[in-house]
Amino acid sequence: MIRIVILAAGYSLTGIVGLSLAIPPGYATAVWPPSGLALAALLMWGPRVWPGIWVGSFLVNVAVALTTANADVNQTSLVVAASIAVGSTIQSLITALALQRWVGVATLFESGSATLAFTGITAAGCLVAASWGAATLLSAGVVDTSNFLDSWQTWWLGDLIGMLVFAPVFLTWRQSLQVGGRPWRLAEMFFSFALLAVTATIIFAAPSPAREPARSLAFLPLPILVWIACRFRPSAVALAVCLVSVIAVATTANGLGPFGGERTNESLLLLQAFIGLAAVMTLTLTATVTGHRQSAREFQNLSVEMEHLALSDELTGLRNRRGFLVLADQALRMARRTQAKCALVFIDLDGLKQVNDSRGHAAGDALIVDAAGVLNHVFRESDVVGRVGGDEFAVFALLDEHEGGIAVNHRLQAAIDKFNSEAVPSMKLSMSVGIEELSFKSEIPLDELLTRADRAMYEKKRRRT
Repeated sequence: MIRIVILAAGYSLTGIVGLSLAIPPGYATAVWPPSGLALAALLMWGPRVWPGIWVGSFLVNVAVALTTANADVNQTSLVVAASIAVGSTIQSLITALALQRWVGVATLFESGSATLAFTGITAAGCLVAASWGAATLLSAGVVDTSNFLDSWQTWWLGDLIGMLVFAPVFLTWRQSLQVGGRPWRLAEMFFSFALLAVTATIIFAAPSPAREPARSLAFLPLPILVWIACRFRPSAVALAVCLVSVIAVATTANGLGPFGGERTNESLLLLQAFIGLAAVMTLTLTATVTGHRQSAREFQNLSVEMEHLALSDELTGLRNRRGFLVLADQALRMARRTQAKCALVFIDLDGLKQVNDSRGHAAGDALIVDAAGVLNHVFRESDVVGRVGGDEFAVFALLDEHEGGIAVNHRLQAAIDKFNSEAVPSMKLSMSVGIEELSFKSEIPLDELLTRADRAMYEKKRRRT
């Protein structure tokens, strides 16, 4: 109920503002903000708030009757107001339903195709209220046949531009509250809006030109709108279009600017064409840019994920053989440049086959994961730990100045003993370890070093058995 009251009040207030550009007899206006408010309310709050549209439209049209009939509201004017309110309500419901079904609210301004679909659907939907309302006025004798087409045309364009300009503002206002970012980014946004406001004011507040070519000056704000569309979110673009539209409407209503003149209908038509073009062009552009940015981010995330999957072992989360060789080779090159002491450790997990045969591969996988956990605990984040085979692990470890391979082996064995003291007896760890200490003066490739560590591990395992 509260939302219905808010919508009715908002519709009435914005409708009174829109009436400042109404053409005789006062029911059709160049820009109709309530149409955008009504559409946004239905998309955000759902169809249950439709009574707010009818009440708001009825009150606005009663106000029109008071203005145009010398404050004499009769039964006919009330019926006309109620009928026009019905047409406005049906129009908003149909347009909102079509957008939800064929475009989607969440992605409305995230791609150029969605924005163009929004434009097409709203243009078709606005035919409802324009046709219904103009026919109502004709039937009631408020307008005659000579003025019917002008009223219908202005009505349709006014509702359409109201949706194109104001609906995006209401639908994206939450984005406008997210002002976080770098200071220079905020400064750029404020400067762009200030430049846009100054340019639009200079162009549209100037005296009406006597020559037709001077009307081309009206398009000078468009490059600034394009800049805003390429640099900022759709919410900023919607506000920018709204700012230009308000300035253009206010000045043209006073006979100023490129579209001001004595012929009211022509002036309003040119104004509507300008605002419509600016809204469609900039909203489509910013939606396309936003869509490309999102696609680029998704592709980048996908590339990172694919790279992670290509270099990581799915079971343990350690680097796989390829990932280990890539990172260990980089670490080895850096160690040689910095003359850091390092070692290559090759580890074989003992007894994995017996566990697989006696308890199943799930138990074997659990044992591999436990071994990986021990290695991650023993070695530092700066070390490269990888699973290079089914039961084989390798580590490229940076050593302290007074630390050698024997100390590394002792640390690892101590961690294994601690794990075994807390583990189930049948799942105890046993590892055979081979260590190859590396000299920064050596130019031996990593593959050969890994082979040497492998041989050292198997030699130690042979002697133990």
